Amino acid sequence: MTTTTRKHGLLFGASTAALLMATAAHGQTINGHPQPQSPSADAVTPEQSAPAVPDKTSPASAAPDTGSESQSTPPGDAVSTGDIVVTAQFRTQRLQDTPLAITALNGALLESKGASNILDVANAAPNVTMRQAGGANGGAAQVFIRGVGQADSQFAFEPGVGMYVDDVYYGTVFGSIFDLLDLDRVEVLRGPQGTLSGRNSIGGAVKLFSKKPESGNSGYVEAAYGRFNRLELKGAANFELIPDKLMVRVSGVAKRSDGYFKRFDYGCLNPNSGVQSSASGNCQTGEEGGRNFQAGRLALRIIPSDNVEVNLIGTITSDDSQVAPQKLRDITTRANIPAGIDPRIFIPGAEDRFSYATYISPAFTDPARFNGIPGAGAHPAVALQPNMRLRAKMISGAIDWDLSDDLTLTSITAYQHYTGSNATDIDLTPYGLNTVLSTYRYNQFTQELRLGGSLLDKFLDYTIGAYYFKSVGRFEGANYNLPGLANENIYASNDRIPSESKSVFAHVTANITDRLSLIGGLRYTKDRKDYSFGRLNPFFPNLPSYTSAGQINGVTGSYRGNSVDYRANLQYRWSDQLMTYVQFSTGYRAGGVNPRPYVLDQAVPFDSERLQAYEVGFKADLFGRVLRLNGSLFINEYSDILFNNQSPTLTSVLNSTPVNAGDAQFQGVELEANIRPLDGLLIDASGSYLGFDFKRIGAAGATITGISLDNRAPFAPEWKGNLGMQYEIVTNGKGSVTPRFDISYQSSFFPQVDNDPRARVKGYALVNTRLTWMNDDRDLQVALTISNLLDKYYDISALKYPIGVVSATPAPPREWRLSVRKSF
Repeated sequence: MTTTTRKHGLLFGASTAALLMATAAHGQTINGHPQPQSPSADAVTPEQSAPAVPDKTSPASAAPDTGSESQSTPPGDAVSTGDIVVTAQFRTQRLQDTPLAITALNGALLESKGASNILDVANAAPNVTMRQAGGANGGAAQVFIRGVGQADSQFAFEPGVGMYVDDVYYGTVFGSIFDLLDLDRVEVLRGPQGTLSGRNSIGGAVKLFSKKPESGNSGYVEAAYGRFNRLELKGAANFELIPDKLMVRVSGVAKRSDGYFKRFDYGCLNPNSGVQSSASGNCQTGEEGGRNFQAGRLALRIIPSDNVEVNLIGTITSDDSQVAPQKLRDITTRANIPAGIDPRIFIPGAEDRFSYATYISPAFTDPARFNGIPGAGAHPAVALQPNMRLRAKMISGAIDWDLSDDLTLTSITAYQHYTGSNATDIDLTPYGLNTVLSTYRYNQFTQELRLGGSLLDKFLDYTIGAYYFKSVGRFEGANYNLPGLANENIYASNDRIPSESKSVFAHVTANITDRLSLIGGLRYTKDRKDYSFGRLNPFFPNLPSYTSAGQINGVTGSYRGNSVDYRANLQYRWSDQLMTYVQFSTGYRAGGVNPRPYVLDQAVPFDSERLQAYEVGFKADLFGRVLRLNGSLFINEYSDILFNNQSPTLTSVLNSTPVNAGDAQFQGVELEANIRPLDGLLIDASGSYLGFDFKRIGAAGATITGISLDNRAPFAPEWKGNLGMQYEIVTNGKGSVTPRFDISYQSSFFPQVDNDPRARVKGYALVNTRLTWMNDDRDLQVALTISNLLDKYYDISALKYPIGVVSATPAPPREWRLSVRKSF
């Protein structure tokens, strides 16, 4: 239900004790399933190593510590002789026993691939795309799984893919480009998580788990230098303060680099063009794409008794990076551009990495139609700093309490706070047609309670729980849109967006036989979100905007909704080598209110989206567990799918209104393989296909210019694949050398549903490589990493704006990085 009304006038939350890695003992039983025997360590599954798997998450059953970091993880152990353990179904399970489409990667494997932040995870997971947003959405991670995600950084939208750090949900896409700091593992769950994880996620979930404090004293320090004056320093230290009772882990990272994208003064480069110049010398006015990032984490692990474990984590982040690069692709407006100058002269070459952006809104005088309105008149030029700024803090705490041998209570509490800003020169010309400053403030509190256990001699495994989410976002800044023209829209935002979500859930597994399990899940969710608009005069902030935006000042829009989601799964293990499953599940994403109305009649709500997912899959360990092969096939029925409408309305040529456009279907196939044919040789690969069909375009969707039943969904490449290979060569007394190559491919996609060919992002293939030397004691490592080895030009993303501008975000060129790591 939605309504629109007018008004006048510490980090405390949690990483659970479920953060347990395990190496399955050969022949043991885990979660009621017999485990395959392995003839030798050399023939075991090609996956990440971990300690022995407990049958539930609790201190009493926690696996023992695996030893100190005095020895670095060998490159060959990044995909090694054990089984990774995941907690996707609220309890610890082997990945191969989990009847979900899930990709799990440990920190060592990601390091061997040269991954540095969460965006780098996407290459290893089928039907998963993660990219850095640019332009008006700068500072956000655009994460899509099976075609479902969220590209807009505004607080009005719920993420389509849930992002979690140590089991704590991150409620916005702005600020979600997480660094892989002291990472234990990443779990990427594909498909709706309506009955799993902390909050409803319609498309899937990405869950990062940091390393927990452990017994003993250990740590590491790493320094690196690379292209574009890249400097990095990171490290971690683990201390056991009270044996088996109190442990602490401190980790941190600092990164800086110059930008790989240039800004130039067009008039300086072209003195006879008629374009005024304000630069001299080499005509360069700035850079984009550079980094200045620092983060730190403090983790405390307390075990006061055999049946209680407490984990406290505090994280702080500081980011003062340059904005994400934006390059002009096309411009159709001539507004504010002097006669005789074709705006297309500001479009760079197809493979150039530069723009003529100034980040300046020029001085102007309002047209006569605004005469007599308070605040109208002559206004000075405004210059923005082209930076992306973020200050974030999170405190989380988890308590795991074994009430009995078969009953565990888990509490996860978290508080998050961040402030941030991002500047955008949307037109990318010297004339300041549209310049935007976006400022974010956000506070979030979450609480999750879970009670899990077993009944009837482990015939039933169950989890019941409740989840509470509350946030308050503030969106501020200023939009200088077509200044000085009759249809100008000038305003300063002062928006408040409170949100609340409550849910209860239950998850039950019936182990009917040692091989057959029936799984069910149910969740009830109740959501509310308000959006209160402030539309003020950026030159006189005590006055409402004198343009049409001023009519929106004081308006509040509201969304209220609820959903019942469920999951039914039938899992069968045909043999020690093969497990299959069939599943039906639902997903839901709450609605909201259009955050970017240019006129009053665009301040309208939008409804929730819903998804029904049908899936079959298998997980196999073949040829004496030399080959691991996992696959899935799915059909997703998507109702009331949300798209952005930029078509002019009767009252405004500017429009950016989200509408529930209709119904659609995604269908796809996914395959993942890990191979260890001989000692030291490791191969990992994945591939996926994603199809999309519009089933119905509703009345609201039909108003989108260019939409048709033949169009493709945004951010949904049809084909995606990767192949990685590494081989550890052991020398005689001189350590080991490990070369690794990774090749990834994704086909083309469109960033918007109108499929405007000017904004199409072409498909591309990338090659990355890494060469690692490690000494015999395994405590010293030197690595050379080269990304984009073939120096391929490609765009990360693109975007079409309502003022008639199309821009793109170019990816970095070839980069190299030399690192040295010492463990102790």
